[in-house]
Amino acid sequence: MPPRWTIFCAMIDNFGDIGVSWRLARQLVGEKGIRVDLWVDDWAGALQFLQAQTPGAPLPASAKHLTVAGVDVHHWPQNWPDDDSVNTQIAESQCVVETFGCELPDAVKRSMSRRAEPLVWINLEYLSAEDWVRGCHGLPSPQNLSPLIRKYFFFPGFEPATGGLLRESGLLMQHQAWQAHGVPGRQQLLFDLGLASLALPELLVSVFSYCSASMVSWLEALADGTETVLCLVPEGKASVSMAAYLGVENPVVGSVHHRGVLTVAVIPFRSQDDYDQLLSLCDFNIVRGEDSFVRAQWAAKPFMWHIYPQDDGVHVGKLEAFAVRYLEGLDPKTAGAWARFARGWNLGEDCAEMWHYLRPQLPDLHQHTQEWQKKLAVMPDLATNLVNFETFTKLSVSP
Repeated sequence: MPPRWTIFCAMIDNFGDIGVSWRLARQLVGEKGIRVDLWVDDWAGALQFLQAQTPGAPLPASAKHLTVAGVDVHHWPQNWPDDDSVNTQIAESQCVVETFGCELPDAVKRSMSRRAEPLVWINLEYLSAEDWVRGCHGLPSPQNLSPLIRKYFFFPGFEPATGGLLRESGLLMQHQAWQAHGVPGRQQLLFDLGLASLALPELLVSVFSYCSASMVSWLEALADGTETVLCLVPEGKASVSMAAYLGVENPVVGSVHHRGVLTVAVIPFRSQDDYDQLLSLCDFNIVRGEDSFVRAQWAAKPFMWHIYPQDDGVHVGKLEAFAVRYLEGLDPKTAGAWARFARGWNLGEDCAEMWHYLRPQLPDLHQHTQEWQKKLAVMPDLATNLVNFETFTKLSVSP
């Protein structure tokens, strides 16, 4: 029997949490030969996300358990039963992963405490480039459930002393193949999106951001420029941010809006594989949260990170910590233009002038991001690090 892992995912208000959890589960199944049970609390949101991954196969809305791409996906009920065969099944897993600090049901913990074999329990944390991550990665988190159960903090990161980043085998070669198609590849992308009637622009942009007060000023700068721009916007928060500027209450999928030299097209929420292709073929990508942020770096195209906003301003420190690492070795003029635009966007400032300084630097930023991708690719990926960590840790626990 293949080893079995259980992953718990609590969806907050976007698809970022399940996006990371799904990529990890799919890679563990497809590349590591591990059987994975993925438990998701927001079942309606999970079905919407999973349907986007399998657009040609309608998923039954009434089901509470689905097998998609070899991953067993389950509804995490609000009132978890205490004495249930499912608890035993979870407790029999070799590894239990809490994503982003979600709390396991008490009934599951009690079942885990009765195990007769070692179990590794991992709290998979949010991605950060801050210095303290290196010292906290891999630290134990005492639980007093059983001597056979060890819980640890596991931090993704940009350095060898961290857990690394999610990266499937063959991903970078896939990006090379997409980008090698050049103009025909972009034309095919527009055809696939139902936008074949549009001419290829001088600048192709994707926007997958949170709602932003900076959006209108940036769009105005694009519309008033001297080059044609096509802005591809997946339905959701980014398209809602554009509504007032476009003069519509709710931009719908398939709608195309023209303002000066700017064209804005609202596109469907895409599968993760299709989104990787979109990032690969665009000249500039605005991305958000964690999942799309990491994928933009593997695409090695210029990007800007709209980090998840926090009321206490902690997100600005996280942005600046990443900027220190990402911009290292870059020409100061280009580095300064990127840092000002990224900070301005994340603070909701007027970004028109900042964009005019950043736009001429995109060729240098493209070359730099290609080098950054190569630097990250030298490290083992997050799924491999997790499997190695689980194996090493379990060996240190004696039954």
